[in-house]
Amino acid sequence: MKFEKVAIPDLTAALHQRGFSYLKRDELGWMRFVGELRLKAKNYPCELAVSPALDDFPRVWLTPVPPGRPELQPHLSASGYLCYLALGSVIFDFFNPIRQTMACLDSAEHVLEDILAGKMVEDLAEEFHITWGSNWCLLDVDARLPRRLDAYAFGGKISVATDNETRTHAKLEAIGLSLPKTKLPAFRVRTNARPMPLQGSWPPKTVQAFLKWQKTLDPGCSKKIEQRLMDLFRAKATRVLVLIDSPQVQYGIEVDLKRDSAGPGKKPSRREILYRLSVHCISVYRIDDQYLAERNIPGSKTLAGLKIGLVGCGTIGGYLAEMLAKAGAGTIGGRLTLVDMGSLEPGNLGRHRLGFNALGKKKAEAMCDELRRVAPGVDAVAVVGDVKATNLGPLDLLIDATGEQSLTDWLTWQYSDKVPFLATWVEGAGSAVRALMKAKPEYACARCVSQPPLKEQYRVFDVPLEVGMKGHGCEGLYVPFTAATSVQAAALAMEMVQAWLDGAESPSFRTRALDQQHEVHFKDCSPPRYQGCPACAT
Repeated sequence: MKFEKVAIPDLTAALHQRGFSYLKRDELGWMRFVGELRLKAKNYPCELAVSPALDDFPRVWLTPVPPGRPELQPHLSASGYLCYLALGSVIFDFFNPIRQTMACLDSAEHVLEDILAGKMVEDLAEEFHITWGSNWCLLDVDARLPRRLDAYAFGGKISVATDNETRTHAKLEAIGLSLPKTKLPAFRVRTNARPMPLQGSWPPKTVQAFLKWQKTLDPGCSKKIEQRLMDLFRAKATRVLVLIDSPQVQYGIEVDLKRDSAGPGKKPSRREILYRLSVHCISVYRIDDQYLAERNIPGSKTLAGLKIGLVGCGTIGGYLAEMLAKAGAGTIGGRLTLVDMGSLEPGNLGRHRLGFNALGKKKAEAMCDELRRVAPGVDAVAVVGDVKATNLGPLDLLIDATGEQSLTDWLTWQYSDKVPFLATWVEGAGSAVRALMKAKPEYACARCVSQPPLKEQYRVFDVPLEVGMKGHGCEGLYVPFTAATSVQAAALAMEMVQAWLDGAESPSFRTRALDQQHEVHFKDCSPPRYQGCPACAT
């Protein structure tokens, strides 16, 4: 059945039946309607904004905000905007915009009913950042090492706080900035109290109001902040940044420590002067390496602080190197070592993470440069040479992304009894991608499952596949497959790295079949070591 797009007059008629009248189009082209939200006790005037394409959730404003209510209310801004659902948490069905719009009005009425009944006050904690302030601070601090905090002001509403100027400067350089010259004192205070906005005068405008609010959350924290501010006031500091670490959220204030000029009459005390000073509320945005690695995998471990070795910076290794860096490799005291003796050639460009700007450069060096560009906090080291002649030093994990069976066997023989060893490769001409983790002595290695007598047992498909080479001459032959295949091999390897971090490395041998023309013979498993394997049995 062909979809017939709903016409705007149909929606207008449906809204009219609900008591809404068309008003105008706003500057963005959205259609404005006026009407009422129907609650149990009474109706509340509102304004409704509808997308001109009928493909988005309508916006609702109360006109006016209900009088006699607290200044700050959950899900209701001072301008009357009613947040009746979290955008992005629900899908708008544009095939039936009339039903969706009516359902949104129902939801708005239900939420407003709960707001006015005082049932959603606890939600203010979730909306803290929205209500706190428009000034913001970039925070780049290694939480493991309590060190002095330095802060810099860009001017206007932005500042940056760091415990390592070199690291933070590299991050700012990546976005075309540098550490500002204006430096200001800063300190951090920790609390176990979750910030809860007040429904009265909010946000706090003075030091006294801020300390009073902080005291309702954590008296000890409030006392520490007041004492530090007094110390800086006595030391004649002119400006200070205060950062508060609380569960799930960090926030702060900035204070200009102005002194009252001496005049006639009784001179106020330092504390009285301090209390009267204005505060600028600061929303804190973390850019530290630990947060960047942990944010998307809450509850899981990261590679931060570990020493990781990656052999092969080719079509798989290039993509995998970036995934490792974004999982924390090379940060918080860790190191990511990239080993590859080759250079990026024109034929590599079609399926390599590196681009034309790296043509002719050594892959390991160019990949390290690229990682420092996308993740400036990473400690990435390039080794350009034969891995067989290289001392990789102590490692927590070694990964082989070369796809070269002979080298994989050698690395297994040399390292698998000393360090967890992961090998990843492409099977056939992109028919499947595979990865095998040897983290325990009893597990099979890549040679165990790829050589007789176990080879047939662990093959991917029901029939063996032929590998068709392309190119010409001894130096130009290659196995054809797409960049998507390389990315999937890297992704499978990263999946196994994360499983290893979380203590769930079984199944140790995993495959993702990409060729849909053959029946899959293999199931992910943890094959036992073959006792006669020369690579891992000795």
